[in-house]
Amino acid sequence: MNLIEISELESVLDILEDKVVQYSQRHLSEAERIVIRGAWDGKDYKEMASESGYNIFYLQQKVAPPLWAMLSEIINAGVKVRKLNLKSILINFVNQAYIATIGDSNLESEQIRNSTKIYGELPKRKCFYGREKEIQYLSKRVKFSKEKCVALVGVGGIGKSLLAAKLVEELISKYSKLYKIVIWKKIKYNLPINNILDDIVSIFDIDVTKQTLDFKISVLLHQLQLYPCLIVLDGLEGLVQNNDFKQKIDCGNLLIQITEQEHQSCIVLTSQLPIEEIIYTDTTLLYTNLQIKGLEENAALQLFHEKKVHGEECKKLIKTYRGNPSEIESVAERINRYFGGNIQKFFSYKTTFIGQQLQGMLNQQFRQPGLLTDLQRQIMIYLAEEVLEDSMLIPFSKIVEDLRQKVNPDLSVSELIIAIESLEQRLLVESSQRISKEEVKYGLEPVVRKYILVDPFGFVNNKIYFKNSDSISNLDNVCIEQDTLLK
Repeated sequence: MNLIEISELESVLDILEDKVVQYSQRHLSEAERIVIRGAWDGKDYKEMASESGYNIFYLQQKVAPPLWAMLSEIINAGVKVRKLNLKSILINFVNQAYIATIGDSNLESEQIRNSTKIYGELPKRKCFYGREKEIQYLSKRVKFSKEKCVALVGVGGIGKSLLAAKLVEELISKYSKLYKIVIWKKIKYNLPINNILDDIVSIFDIDVTKQTLDFKISVLLHQLQLYPCLIVLDGLEGLVQNNDFKQKIDCGNLLIQITEQEHQSCIVLTSQLPIEEIIYTDTTLLYTNLQIKGLEENAALQLFHEKKVHGEECKKLIKTYRGNPSEIESVAERINRYFGGNIQKFFSYKTTFIGQQLQGMLNQQFRQPGLLTDLQRQIMIYLAEEVLEDSMLIPFSKIVEDLRQKVNPDLSVSELIIAIESLEQRLLVESSQRISKEEVKYGLEPVVRKYILVDPFGFVNNKIYFKNSDSISNLDNVCIEQDTLLK
């Protein structure tokens, strides 16, 4: 029998017949088969009676109720079988029966008996600094709290992928029996969730490429129950590049089922966007969310020293770049290349570089329809123009009044709050510590501010539009090196 979205009812009846015999030591009666066939085809009891010759009262009152009760017991899906839901329940029931036959998959047992097998390539770097608190916290959530879903959210280049890789290494080195399989999946630009599931399930030597999404999820969940797995989906924001609502629903469906089903596996997500902006679901997703911010000063100094850049000015750069490791590496490499490693000389030019990863993220945020609303764009432009110093923050009430003057006199405060909260969750704007009875204030990182003011490709003010997506992607590899002074 093939993987199925069943169209031949007789195949279903054969499987169901076996279950009925096991349950009640009898076969389905002719009248019961007529009711099942009629319900499958969406017919009412009057049609069933007319076509079969049975009395409508007999089919509806005498045959159907005990039949639905028996099938509810046999199928045991947590939902009572009724005429209206019979077809969907039977399809799922038969699919699950088939999944059980491929349950052990074709993985050789000796492959995973004594060691954790890793599929996919984890990102590597020579040195890893800091993040001890984050690693400790995440390890506890996964190992002791049995968390099934963990999300690492932060701006481009902040080190989410490296932290996820470090977490994987920590778990499999300290708790070698915790997982049999580690799967690292890098999400490519606009990759459908269907394709991701194909790739993951294929690791178990099962081909589901021609099947429905629900079936693929069922197969994956069954494998997660058989083999404790640690799955990393790196760069989850890639799923919503085109603001595809169906993709959000599919992703939400996958994560909800992974977090609600019983198994000993865990999925780790890395994303530049809050998970709530990537998925759509009408239920609450239970997961651990960790905002990844910059390195602490000591760890960031170690990174500068690794790049052979020394001096008290390193601390100023750490503050300017908010401890973002990729930005620190980028500016350190340029200090070495253009200024011979002389950090004092670099400071004399009063310039700010924007590294490749952060700029790529900002390019995406400003150019991709649906990622930034017009109001969010206006908020960021306003902050870039009004913030005059690195540490300057603007009170929320002033933002409201100024935007009403500059943008829209009828600007809704509730809409502004929702917009700025989303920017804050993405770490695109900075906020003051929220102390009781103190008004919250907002600002921008110096690097983000410079990007907005320079607007190198016209994305901020919508000046340039690209029809060729390859040309757009290539822009992410260009770094801004103008000596534009910050206001």
